[in-house]
Amino acid sequence: MFIELNGVRHHYVSKGEGPPVVLVHGLGGDLHAWYGVIECLAVHHHVIALDLRGHGRSDAGSGGYSVQMWAQDVNALIAALELPPVTLVGHSLGSLVAQQAALDKPEAIDQLVLVGGISWFEPETKKAYNDRADLVEAEGMDAVVDGWLPGALAPRTQAKLPQLVGLTRDMYLRNDPQAYAKSCRALAKMPRIPREDIGQPTLLVVGDHDRSTPIAMTEELHAEIPVSRVRVIPTAAHWVMLEQPDILAAAILEYLT
Repeated sequence: MFIELNGVRHHYVSKGEGPPVVLVHGLGGDLHAWYGVIECLAVHHHVIALDLRGHGRSDAGSGGYSVQMWAQDVNALIAALELPPVTLVGHSLGSLVAQQAALDKPEAIDQLVLVGGISWFEPETKKAYNDRADLVEAEGMDAVVDGWLPGALAPRTQAKLPQLVGLTRDMYLRNDPQAYAKSCRALAKMPRIPREDIGQPTLLVVGDHDRSTPIAMTEELHAEIPVSRVRVIPTAAHWVMLEQPDILAAAILEYLT
């Protein structure tokens, strides 16, 4: 399904009935990364997932991107669908979007789940994202995929599920280079979010092999968000929802009951 949000056509899916859960993917992903999680959650919940602008089947729009802009799109979707207060689940870049959205519209969001959550990047990491943006603009997605993939999936996953590796690689390569570069730059200039002001109870989920947003970063979020708890998912790297969708869904369901 498609809907216009803040002047940009967005692609989203909606499945199931019950309390609403909204899923926001990470950098270079799309809503289909949540497919296994959606199937599990939709047994008990109304699950909505969207492609952020510049990702998946959503339009790119014009101008640059920002965490604040994506958060406005998410809150616009919640309002347009006339949802009661939701549980907002964000992965990686989507975790920043979820944090910002929760601060902007606290009345619309009851709870947060941050998967591979981002707290803050050091200057060298920000430079790396800007350098990646420059490389992608110059040479396309093929220039960066082989450096990205080892951190996306755990070594055991790569050894036992080569088909998942191939599909994950394809998801990444399907990104529009210009939109992806703009997204990298948005991540590099992300705002310092006042997490002490987040009033929603928050579940922090991280894979035990996550190198992109390691457990130490999740512990930093745990220290800053007033009401939060941590759940570590075994045999998973950064894209937990691809590697362990049933375990991730079970953790979310357990948290919501």
